[in-house]
Amino acid sequence: MSVSALSLLSKDDWIYAGILGGAFLLSILVRFLARGQSLYAVLKYSPGFIGFGAALALLGWKIVYSIPIALFTTFSIKNGKPGDNHQMPLLVFVVVFIYLLLTRHLHEFIDVPELASQANALQLIITLRAIGLAFDVGDSRFDRANPGQSKRKRHLEEDPSYLMMFNYLYHYCGLFTGPYYSFQMFLDSCDSNASAFHQNYLDKGLVGEYTWRLKQLAWSLPIFIITNKLFPLDGLRSDDVFEWSLLYKLIYACMVFVVFRMRVYAAWSVSECICVTLNIGIYPDGSAPKCVIGPTDVDGFRKGWTDGATSANSLAIQNIEIAQVEASDGFRAGIRGWNKSVQTWLALYVHSRAPKASRMVLTMFISALWHGTYAGYFMSFLVVPMCTAAEDVLFRLVPKGDNGERSNTFFRVYWLTLRTRGFDFMATGFLLKNWKDTHRFWSSCYYWLPVTMIVLFFVLTAIEPMMKTKRPRAEETKDAVKTK
Repeated sequence: MSVSALSLLSKDDWIYAGILGGAFLLSILVRFLARGQSLYAVLKYSPGFIGFGAALALLGWKIVYSIPIALFTTFSIKNGKPGDNHQMPLLVFVVVFIYLLLTRHLHEFIDVPELASQANALQLIITLRAIGLAFDVGDSRFDRANPGQSKRKRHLEEDPSYLMMFNYLYHYCGLFTGPYYSFQMFLDSCDSNASAFHQNYLDKGLVGEYTWRLKQLAWSLPIFIITNKLFPLDGLRSDDVFEWSLLYKLIYACMVFVVFRMRVYAAWSVSECICVTLNIGIYPDGSAPKCVIGPTDVDGFRKGWTDGATSANSLAIQNIEIAQVEASDGFRAGIRGWNKSVQTWLALYVHSRAPKASRMVLTMFISALWHGTYAGYFMSFLVVPMCTAAEDVLFRLVPKGDNGERSNTFFRVYWLTLRTRGFDFMATGFLLKNWKDTHRFWSSCYYWLPVTMIVLFFVLTAIEPMMKTKRPRAEETKDAVKTK
C-alpha cells in the first residue's frame, strides 16, 4: 500500500477499519462453515472468548480496565435476590458509571495510559451491556415472581449463567463500534429452535440485508474521505475563526458534521452486516420488531420463530434512520433516528425510570456522562432540551394537517433549515470536546443556537394562549361556511 493511500485515513480510522473488516470476515466464516447444531453451539459459547482475545491482542494490558465491570455485574446478578428488580440493577448502574468516571481520570493521578480510543470504546460498550443486562435480569425476576402484572411482552425465562454473561459482555460483534443489542437478542441469535427460520433467512434474505448496507458504505466512505481532507476539525481549534465571516463558520460547521455523519454511516453499515450474519437482530416480519426491544407481537414471533417464517427483517439491529436524521421536521425526530440502539438504551433504562419532571434533562446528562466528561459533550447535550422545548411549543402552534404534514411551506423550510444548522452547531461541541475549543467557536458564532431557542421558547409561550383563542373562532367560521 502506498503512502498516499495510507494518508487517506487517520491511524485510528485504519484500526477501526481493521476491526470491522476482521470481524466481518470472521462472522462469514462462522456462518458458512458451521452447520446445524454446531452453528448454534459456536454462536452461543465462543463469541465472548473471541472478543476477549481480540481485545487483549489490540489493547494489551488496558483490557484490565473492563474486567472489574464484568466481574462486578456478573457477581451482583448471581447474588441478587430472586424477586429483586430494583436494588440490584440500580446498584450496578451507579457503581459502573462511577467506575467509568474513575478509569477515565485515573491517568491524572497515577502513571498509567489514558483510557482513550479503542480502550475507551470497549469500556463504553461494556458499560451499556452490563447495565442493560442487570436491568433485564431484574425485570425478568419481577415478571416471573408476579405473573400478569408487567406490561413487558417478553422476559428472560431464567437467570443467565456466568458463561453466558461472559459471552454476551465480550461478544465480538459490536464490541468496539456498536450497535448495542440486548442479552435477549443474543440468546435469540443462538436459539436452535429457530433453525428453520434462520435457514430460510439465510437462503432468501441475507443478500438483501448486505446489499443496501454495502450501498450505504459505497457512498458514505468516499464522502467521508474527501470532506475530512477538505474540512479538518483542527480548523475550528484556531483563533482564526474570529476572522471568518459568520456564513463561512456555518458552512465549515456543516461540513465538519458531514464528516462525522459519513464516518458513522460507513462504520455502522459494516457493523450491522456482522450482526445479521450472526443472526443478531433478525426476526420474522410478523413479530413487528423494534430496535433493541426485539419482537413486539409475541404471537407473530412465536409462530414465525418455530415454523420457519420466510419473511424477516433486521429492524431490531438497524442503528440509524438516515432519512430521519437528514430531513426530519424537528430536533426530537432527528435525535430519535440517530444511534437508535443507544437512544433505546437511554429510553429503557434511564428515561422511563426517572422522575417525570426531570426525565429529559437527566437522560441528556447520562448520555453526556456516558460519552465522556468533556465540557463540549455536556454543552451540546444540555442544549438539546432547549431546542426540544421550543420545538414542542412551536409544533403545537403549527399542527399537522390531514396529510400528516405541516401545511405551511415557509414554516417547514425555515424550521428544517434552523434544525439542520442547529445540529451542526451542537456537533461542533461534541467533536471539539474541551471547554476552550468549544467556547472559542461557539462564542465566535455568538452562541446563536441556545440564545435563539431560549428567546423562541419564551416568545412562543407568551403568544400561545392568544393563538389558541383565535383558532376556535377560525374553525367556527370555517364550519359556518360549510353549512351555507
